[in-house]
Amino acid sequence: MKYIKSFFRWLRRCISPVYVMMFIAAFILWYSTKLGDTYTTEHEVVIVVAGEEHSVDCTIRGKGTDLVGYTLWSRGDRFTIPLGELSFEEGVVEENDSRGLHISAVSLQQAIAARMSDVEVLSVGTPPTIELASIVSEVERTQHQPQITKPTK
Repeated sequence: MKYIKSFFRWLRRCISPVYVMMFIAAFILWYSTKLGDTYTTEHEVVIVVAGEEHSVDCTIRGKGTDLVGYTLWSRGDRFTIPLGELSFEEGVVEENDSRGLHISAVSLQQAIAARMSDVEVLSVGTPPTIELASIVSEVERTQHQPQITKPTK
């Protein structure tokens, strides 16, 4: 701790506070001009389909400020996508003693793009496989919800 304090005392004698302030201001201005450009990057998105969480890699394009915002502030975000918004590829896939359906990459891209309005979703990685048991339970759950009616006077 003593060495750190002596280092900062030495640094304060060699470098003026005005120089440090101008250096910080120049860095902020340079960084903000760079973030105004359009960039393309990979971003991991967590989706919830039929009660199951899956992470999907997406290629997104947008302004640097929007991409930094998605990277820093949307780490814990999960996008819930109803089954009605997705289409599935033909054929049942059997993996690890369970049967499932592959989500169509195009429908998954459109569903994610609708939820990420500030950036453009160019492509999605490998779409997840949804187990048939989860699909059936989700359909049963949504069909058996009680109807809410307004009370009559």
